[in-house]
Amino acid sequence: MTTLRVRPVAQALLEAVAALEQQVSVTPWSVELFRDEWRLGSWMRAVVDEQGRLAGYVVARRQFDEWHLLKLGVAPAFRRQGLGRRLVAGVLRKARREQARSVLLEVRAANHVARMLYEAMGFEILAMRRGYYRGRQGLEDALVMVCRLAESLHLDKPGELSEADRLR
Repeated sequence: MTTLRVRPVAQALLEAVAALEQQVSVTPWSVELFRDEWRLGSWMRAVVDEQGRLAGYVVARRQFDEWHLLKLGVAPAFRRQGLGRRLVAGVLRKARREQARSVLLEVRAANHVARMLYEAMGFEILAMRRGYYRGRQGLEDALVMVCRLAESLHLDKPGELSEADRLR
């Protein structure tokens, strides 16, 4: 079994994050956008395997009393191993520690896998933005989803997630 480690994204890893983003996103961010978020101090975490290969990443930023989950990506070879859940759980815990009221995100309405993950993590649909994303076949709707931290999964309870799943 592959050992995966979560760590803060260092500047040297930004190009690898942007390269993975090109593989997993319909409308990928450029390396410059990732650099901008890094410079702004956004919360960025990467998951790497024993050989230092990037398995996934998450980018989130605090805005006033809420957090915004901006990007989440998992390499195809590492999917269906709970990595997306671990990354989202890390954002929720970070936001809760900083006493945020909620975490917001936008997701393509047609991205059923991501929607199921977010719903399982306590997110609910707040609004729809028609024609928000450019897709391979034209404009696509976005769903704005919110996780109200006071009502969300109790990720801080002992035993809810194993220690290996915790992000710091």
